[in-house]
Formats: sequence, structure tokens, C-alpha cells
Amino acid sequence: MAKSIATKISNNEATEVMKKYKYEDLLIITKDEKGNIKMVGTNVITVNEIISDIPVHMQEALEKSENNNFNIRLGSFLGSNLFAGRGPNVNIKMAITGNLDTELKSEFVAAGINQTLHKIYLEVKCNVSILTPFETIEEQIVNQVLLAEGLIVGEVPNSYYNLEGLSTNNAVDIIE
Repeated sequence: MAKSIATKISNNEATEVMKKYKYEDLLIITKDEKGNIKMVGTNVITVNEIISDIPVHMQEALEKSENNNFNIRLGSFLGSNLFAGRGPNVNIKMAITGNLDTELKSEFVAAGINQTLHKIYLEVKCNVSILTPFETIEEQIVNQVLLAEGLIVGEVPNSYYNLEGLSTNNAVDIIE
């Protein structure tokens, strides 16, 4: 339940922050004279704004959230499948402990002969305390929020060889 609440809030707040940005705002794309992409660089100022705004918005939303209190049936605490989900409700409170940690990640994945899928996402780590009448549970919740995704299309090669799965024993057979 705590992970669900934190994930929902992180996704909602990231969406709100990202509404004012486009893929092109995050990157500096350098092309050659033919219009082919030579380099993809990061627009550091914009990226720094995003990675500082999202955690601030998330922290505020988590602190204001009325969903920080939820109920679990007493039988669920007993560790028995027979009693799970049965009995009176026990009030559970979720509180943030410490700051939210974020890490910007960028990933390039081959998407065909001449295409590369580029993803930029923010990994958010949130430490929470789950307060029950019986104990306090410390938990770290990790969520990845996709910020941007783009397909980079290159030139179609004149020839293509799929050499995946070849070993040194059978590589010579292809050359001959």
C-alpha cells in the first residue's frame, strides 16, 4: 500500500513538472551537414531544473496527502492465510523519513538496423516509515519515472550482417 501511494504521487508530480518540457528541451542534438545526428548531449540547465523540481513537488504532495493513512485488517498481521483480510481495521500511518533521492538515467537501446530508442528517466528513492500500533517499519521505495523517450533514426546501411551467436569456430565459414 505504501509503495502504491508513493509510486502514484511520484508519477503524478513528475507528469505535472514535465508538462512544460519537450524532448528537445532536455537534449542538445548536433547534426552533420547531411542532417544526420552526430551527437546527443544533455541540456544541463533544464535537466537540473527538472531533477530539483520533481522531488520538491513530490515531498510536498506526500506531506499533504490524505492517503498517508490507510487501514489493514488485523488478521493480516497474524501471518496466516486463514486470517488475512479478516477482523477489525487497524489504522496505519505512512510518514516520510529523510529526503527524496533522485538519479537521472539515460538509456540507448538498439531498435532495428538503423534506429536507436533513447529513454531519459528519473529514479526516485523515498524512505518511509510505516507506523502500526505493533511496530514501525522502515522501507525504501524506489520508482522510475520516464521523463522523455525518442527514436533516433540513422542511415540505412548498404549491407547488414547479424553476427550474433557466432563463435570463433564458425566465423570463418561466413567469410569464405
